[in-house]
Amino acid sequence: MPPKTIIEKSQSPSSDVTVFKVVGTLGFHEKNTLEKLIAECKKRGLTRLVLDMSELRSLGGGCAQILRDEARGGEIALGIAGARTTALRFLSKDPVEEIAVTDSVAEAVERLLGVEAPDAVEDAVDDLSDDELVADAMLEEVLADDSAEDEEAAAEEAEEAEAAADAEPEPQPEAKPAATKPDKKPAKKKAADMPPAPTDGGTAAPQELRKRIVQYNTIFSLNSDFSQIEDRKSLLDLLLLTTIAQVGVESAVFLEYNRGYFVPAAMKGIEAEEVRGFALDAGQFRLEEWQRDLKIHAIDEAPFKDDVKAPLLSLGCAHVAPFVVHGTFRGIILLGRPLKKELDESSTEFLRMLINQAALAYGSMTKVEEETERTLGLVQTLIALIEENTLARGNTNLISNYVYGLSQRLHYPEEHTRDLMYGTVLRDIGMIKVSDLIVRSPRELMPEEWEIIKRHPIDGADMLRRMRFSEHAVGVVRSHHERFNGEGYPDGIQGQEIPMGARIVSVVESYAAMLQERPTRPALSPEEALNTLRENWGMRYDPEAVGPFADMVEEELRTGESRANRKFELFSV
Repeated sequence: MPPKTIIEKSQSPSSDVTVFKVVGTLGFHEKNTLEKLIAECKKRGLTRLVLDMSELRSLGGGCAQILRDEARGGEIALGIAGARTTALRFLSKDPVEEIAVTDSVAEAVERLLGVEAPDAVEDAVDDLSDDELVADAMLEEVLADDSAEDEEAAAEEAEEAEAAADAEPEPQPEAKPAATKPDKKPAKKKAADMPPAPTDGGTAAPQELRKRIVQYNTIFSLNSDFSQIEDRKSLLDLLLLTTIAQVGVESAVFLEYNRGYFVPAAMKGIEAEEVRGFALDAGQFRLEEWQRDLKIHAIDEAPFKDDVKAPLLSLGCAHVAPFVVHGTFRGIILLGRPLKKELDESSTEFLRMLINQAALAYGSMTKVEEETERTLGLVQTLIALIEENTLARGNTNLISNYVYGLSQRLHYPEEHTRDLMYGTVLRDIGMIKVSDLIVRSPRELMPEEWEIIKRHPIDGADMLRRMRFSEHAVGVVRSHHERFNGEGYPDGIQGQEIPMGARIVSVVESYAAMLQERPTRPALSPEEALNTLRENWGMRYDPEAVGPFADMVEEELRTGESRANRKFELFSV
């Protein structure tokens, strides 16, 4: 059985163009390999690439999108040679003029030679060896799973051993002539010629066995992947991509149940325009009957009313699969035409296992989303209370927008962004415990009054902890009044000891406060506030945050577009 995917450097008609031959498939599981290949080529200055797809059996939508994006990005001039219809189908979904699609490598190379090398990067082709590429980034053989490869090797060794045993010379005179030629290497027996291995319940062909092993290993690995995904769209995308790659269908669409209708929530291998406005009334399905067997049906045999089948067939759907979570229909998966004539039993069995794994993750995710909605409702109520008890009325929107914008510029970890925003809008929740007479006092505060004020980060952190917010959000609340030089409160920590989120909030909150008039001082202009931040660069504020923040504000001042006029939506973070 040949490896699933091979990517290797091939002979090129020109030293200015690099050619890679791709054999096998480029599907969901090869996306990382393709990205690494392109990244390594950029690193080595290879700016004209031809992918020889003459022996590529299939190209997935994800890999096709990577090629489109790279060609449009302008860093690499890209050619595709000898692609079959199955590969061209995905590329033609969204044609890219920058990709030279030709019948032969020679034609693709000739086309690319007429393209100026992007960014004038020095050509490093002569210094690049196949060994370096393989060692650094490009695996010559990319199999669906290491375990499948081990099983294949073991099967081949068993075949060779048995063939060698059959080829040993017989001691009897009547030995067969073929067995008396010790100088000739014994021919490997074909799988069909091998005697069946004794088993308890029969035998399975090595090819079928390897396929099952790949499928089971895929399920095991996806179980971990599903559990780590935090949003339904990503979960459904992974489900559909794996279905296309492993089950072998042209396309897949997930119809999600919503208020009595099944509506498209995710799709792969089909354009969004084709299903725009598409919805199926749940009353048109015999869901109770389907729920008893949970079978994967061909459209003609599906438990639908006849008026549903026609629009599904017009979309190119051939089969449908139920998506049931904790005994409740939550969706229907529409499968496009099989790449082979029909779905075999192993493919449908794999799909059922895949759906069961995805349904478990979907159910857990739904519970988390419901909890998040309750949390957001609580947060919005708390924001209103905080603004009533502090001088921050109207400032929450401005500070939230700036914190979010600055966090993106500083590449704040995406998985902690929501917690950062919780900490931002709830940073002064501890002020609820402070008397309004102190908060709004027009005179300088007494030392004992300052001590009360300086406790609000601790009180706020304790409140969030009791409400079971994450420690990330708690840390932002407790440390947002710490100063880079250690002169802040409540803990007097400094520099990198202060959580990055708290350092971001410190810069933004100080800037916003300077723009407001207070009982003890007039409001500053944006320019004056920025100058004050720069004067305290490295002392009160983290210089890594002040610089990008100043750039962001100055850019807004030049364009006249202020974040103060934007409506911040915590739900979208």
